[in-house]
Amino acid sequence: MKLFSLVLSIIVFFISLYFFSDKVSEIYSLNDFIYVSLLGILMTICITGIIINWDILIKNKKNKLMLFVSNNFSKKTKRLQ
Repeated sequence: MKLFSLVLSIIVFFISLYFFSDKVSEIYSLNDFIYVSLLGILMTICITGIIINWDILIKNKKNKLMLFVSNNFSKKTKRLQ
């Protein structure tokens, strides 16, 4: 679910960045300003979602680390004769 949220945040960020860059030069009225402001807020929300869910990629790399633990119960003991 976190992977889906990360991918969706990245996709929506780039879509809103496209529309933001398309409309930012054509602000003629208050409605255009509100629209561009809402796109900016949406991009900020997407950046927050990316930051929150970014740890899923880091955790996948950490899970590949294998640790070998030795314990005293499985050691061979020498018999004294």
